[in-house]
This record gives sequence, structure tokens and C-alpha cells, in this order.
Amino acid sequence: MVEEKAAKEATKATLLGLVKPEVKNAVAVKAPSEVRKTEAVKDIAKVKPEAPKAEVKTEVKSEGKPEAAEAKKEADPNKEFVDGIMTEMSLKGASKKRLIKKLGEQYGFDKQKVLFRLRRALITERYAAAHEAGH
Repeated sequence: MVEEKAAKEATKATLLGLVKPEVKNAVAVKAPSEVRKTEAVKDIAKVKPEAPKAEVKTEVKSEGKPEAAEAKKEADPNKEFVDGIMTEMSLKGASKKRLIKKLGEQYGFDKQKVLFRLRRALITERYAAAHEAGH
């Protein structure tokens, strides 16, 4: 029980030393009683190997990475869809990209429906701009 408490305190001191540099100086100047506790922690570390714990941690981290890769793969078809329409219609600008993405989501990325609605929106936009400039 006492050994576990000493181990927790030593771990906390180590973590604080890593996070806050000003605490690191305070850790370097320890009281003799605290030094003994860290020696007890070193003895415990020799008895209990930490290698299996490290393996478990790497497995957990590796499980998280494929999920991120899958999310990127899912986003790529939408981006390719938007970029394809942008090049096909010779459009530029972030507002047009957002419009195509919105229409794609609205119509399930059906190319014909999106192109039809996009053309209508662009015609309306040009008409409104010309009409506003005329007045």
C-alpha cells in the first residue's frame, strides 16, 4: 500500500516535471525522504516489467489510426466530386465549391441533378448581378 502511494507520488512528480519546466527545478532539489521514495519506485519498476503495458498502449493507438484513415477516405470521394465539377464547368472560388458541395449533399451526389441545379443557380446569380448593376 505504501509502495503504491510512493509510486503514484513519483509518477506525479515526473509528469509535472515534463509538463512544467519551473517545477522541474523544484524536483531536482528534493528532500532526502523523497529521494528514498523514488528509489523504492525504481525497485518496483525492476520487479514489474513495463514492456507489456507499452505493447497494449501501442495497440490502442494503432486502432485509432485506421479510423482516421477511413474518415479521410470517406471525405475524398466528395472532394473529388466537387473538384471534377469545378474543372468541368471551369469554375473558380471557394463560394462555388461550397455551393457544389451543398448541392451534392442535398441530391446525394447525383452528378446530373447537381449540374442542373448548379447551372440554374449560376444563371440566377448572373441575372441578379446584371439586373442590380443596371439599376
